[in-house]
Amino acid sequence: MKKVPVLGGRHELTIEGFAATTEHMELRYHLTPPIPQSEPDEENEVGNHEPYVFLALEALDDVGNEYLDSGGAFGLSPDGSATEGSLSVQPGPYADARSVTLHLILFDGTREETHTFTFPLEAAAG
Repeated sequence: MKKVPVLGGRHELTIEGFAATTEHMELRYHLTPPIPQSEPDEENEVGNHEPYVFLALEALDDVGNEYLDSGGAFGLSPDGSATEGSLSVQPGPYADARSVTLHLILFDGTREETHTFTFPLEAAAG
């Protein structure tokens, strides 16, 4: 697990895992404290307008192949202390790739940050 301060130090990002299949690659994460769950311009549960945080994922492997963001999912952890989520890129890794560098982009309406993580690639499972 890798932990990184993000969004101006207001949150901590924990990388929980990485998986690759023949169809996609997925990054699993936690953000503590949780990011706002409401859409932009909506009030959150405590009645204030915290900035909505957008996340995106881009990737490039060690032989120059690019991978496109294919979405993800997130929600509040069972104990309410964090946002849990995953983001994916497509397609799955090319056969000649041995590692992939993921670029996780976070944007809260005023600040954009990119954090980079490199993972080894093994033969992808179907």
